[in-house]
Amino acid sequence: MNEKRPIIITIIADLIILAAMFSIGATIFPGYFEKLGFHMNSMPIFSNSVMNILLSLVLTTAAVGLLLLKKWGYRLMIIYNIFFMLINVIWCLQNGKVPLNSGIIFSFIILADIIPYRKCFMQGVGSAGVERGQ
Repeated sequence: MNEKRPIIITIIADLIILAAMFSIGATIFPGYFEKLGFHMNSMPIFSNSVMNILLSLVLTTAAVGLLLLKKWGYRLMIIYNIFFMLINVIWCLQNGKVPLNSGIIFSFIILADIIPYRKCFMQGVGSAGVERGQ
């Protein structure tokens, strides 16, 4: 483990890798995951299965970039979360539901937790003394 990487970045990246692998599993074996009580909302673009797998691979790549404290990982994670938030808002507006679902909330939480640690990624190596919000 990199001692210079903030613990919150490690936790977020690990949980994102887990979520991406879970999403790939739910895409490949939809019947099994439905029996467990999980439901995936279909996206209004392209092929649902292909998009879920591609977005999961992008998400895994961004999480690895976060773990390695790379600038591209930081930027990719921010771009992905903004994209995912917009997709969720569009989906909620099209279906007439309240535009505050778990996808929007989780994207906002990830953005709020990652943005204060920008210094770690811009230095390339990380900073042991980076305080939140500085």
